[in-house]
Amino acid sequence: MLALERLIGRQFHPHQLIEAGLAALVLDVESESLPLLAGLSRTEHESADVLFEQVLDELGLASNLPVDDTGIPWETARWELVRWWLRLIVNGSLAPGAGGDVITYEGWGVLARPRSLRPLVAKVDAYNDWEKIRDGTREQSAAAIVAEAERLLAGPWPPPD
Repeated sequence: MLALERLIGRQFHPHQLIEAGLAALVLDVESESLPLLAGLSRTEHESADVLFEQVLDELGLASNLPVDDTGIPWETARWELVRWWLRLIVNGSLAPGAGGDVITYEGWGVLARPRSLRPLVAKVDAYNDWEKIRDGTREQSAAAIVAEAERLLAGPWPPPD
């Protein structure tokens, strides 16, 4: 998914690529360069991008990806990214506010603001409302984002408008 996200122009910090490498190792993914990527120290971060590309090549993923996002059904790819981000929110790997912001700008906005994502975007807006932060209801807003993510994932995909 990181490789697909890069196709749409998202940039990653080296530590994110290293964390992805660590996660892949934990999931028993095997690649010659994967332990090298996962084991990079802070002083070696400049090597993360190159090693990430090597891992993609070794796993045969690079050959299955187009050079840019014009070679895949654009809308389908975007919806798959939204679904992935929703899963990360639900499993706790992505903070609800940050994940909701990514979906709002990289999903909902780019997909011409589908009605099916409006409830999630409204909950993200409520989460980002500074007045609510002072009221102590931010945790409730975060829980509402997670609940909406779960609802979306439980239905048909992509969600009908």
